[in-house]
Amino acid sequence: MTADPSPPAAQARSPGARAGLHAGVHGFRGICVLAVFVFHVVNSGLPPEPGTAFGQWLFWLAHGMRYGVELFFMISGYVIVQSLRRHATVRAFLVDRVLRIFPLWLPLAVVMLFGQWLYAQYGGGPPAKALGSLPVLLGSLAIMAPVFPLVTIHPAQWSLSYELCFYLFASLAWVIGGRKSSGWRLALCWLPALVFPVLYPRALFFAPGVIVALAEPWLVRHAQLFKWGWAGVFVAWYAWLLTDAEVAGPSLTLIDYAANGLGPAVLAAFVGAFFFFAWLVVHRRDSGRFLKSRALQWLGTISFSFYLVHPLAMPVIKRGLLPLLHLQGWPAVLLFAVLAFPLACAASWVTWRWLEGALSRRLKGLIGSKRQHEPAVPAVAAESRQG
Repeated sequence: MTADPSPPAAQARSPGARAGLHAGVHGFRGICVLAVFVFHVVNSGLPPEPGTAFGQWLFWLAHGMRYGVELFFMISGYVIVQSLRRHATVRAFLVDRVLRIFPLWLPLAVVMLFGQWLYAQYGGGPPAKALGSLPVLLGSLAIMAPVFPLVTIHPAQWSLSYELCFYLFASLAWVIGGRKSSGWRLALCWLPALVFPVLYPRALFFAPGVIVALAEPWLVRHAQLFKWGWAGVFVAWYAWLLTDAEVAGPSLTLIDYAANGLGPAVLAAFVGAFFFFAWLVVHRRDSGRFLKSRALQWLGTISFSFYLVHPLAMPVIKRGLLPLLHLQGWPAVLLFAVLAFPLACAASWVTWRWLEGALSRRLKGLIGSKRQHEPAVPAVAAESRQG
């Protein structure tokens, strides 16, 4: 997830390095990636089937760790509003977003495609569908799937496509919202943003972050209303689990959930998420040792890399090492988690250091150098181009 990208990514080169960084939100990124990692451990096929009703209920709750991605979306909603405010133009914001996601995404996607091609050629596996035609390949590399019916390369690709759509909707709203706009122009701006989470329900959780970012001064003045907002995350988690939302494509919409009697669960999840995130922003900027711990701040910094890299690192342990040890059941699960996590962290640090960091900065420097040589644009023309 990229968050900044979300769902999910750090904006600082070291924990707490950027002035104004919300330490609570940044540390919460670390919790989000831990939740997604735990989900992949639980969903690895290694844990034995629970033999009791209580065990089945716990197993069901553990599968809800997949909703760490929705938590990333809340962070994105909050951070992207702040990012739009920092940038001088929407164009600069969009360029920054592209240079945050693609220097990491494209090399990983190419490596995965090459691995799939090798497996198909020499391992007897199925051919890589994304390599079937140039338009499909380019669309997949541009992270257009699954919002568009294209082939998915990476298991986390769906959340990145949501992120890119959110950036476009946010940019459009920022441009139109800052001008005296007619009703039809406002509708043109907001209708796609409203329709998108209806068609793709998991995108609904960008909204709590956006609302908190826009209403933050009011929330700070009324902080007491959110003193117990931390409980909202449990309400949201359980209520969203009741919907069993998992599909990334538009096969199940919010209309379907409402028709199936799950409208109250969706509403409870949304309200719980809002109260929790309001509590996080208002009450945990400068307090809360747990979220400000070095471990969570570091995980928050590499969170985007971890989100994309750990599904590629975990099979190294599961398919490469565990079969040699002939372990089964919970000992295999424990060893899998203990070995896969540091491997994923190490690989994520490398990609964060050289792709998110060095390559991204290099590309930004090239673009900045090019802009310095562009002819000056009159103010009126520049303003029109920003729109």
